[in-house]
Amino acid sequence: MWITNAEKAKGTYEILVWFNNGKSTIVDLKNSIEKDHRPIIRDLLDVNIFNSFKIANDTICWKNGVDFAPEYLYEIGYPGN
Repeated sequence: MWITNAEKAKGTYEILVWFNNGKSTIVDLKNSIEKDHRPIIRDLLDVNIFNSFKIANDTICWKNGVDFAPEYLYEIGYPGN
């Protein structure tokens, strides 16, 4: 499974993602970021950094090297439409 598209959703730490199986989901990463105390992950609490995500290597990622497995994003997502 991989991500084919992603865009900012309404919530502060939410991203609407589309997967290669044709399904889409809204992923809220707030808890994932807040519970992880590694500085590289905590950088994403800065909304400007969080919103700078892009798609690379079949998932969403950030310039600082953080990414989340597409399977994890699919698992924690909830229907967006």
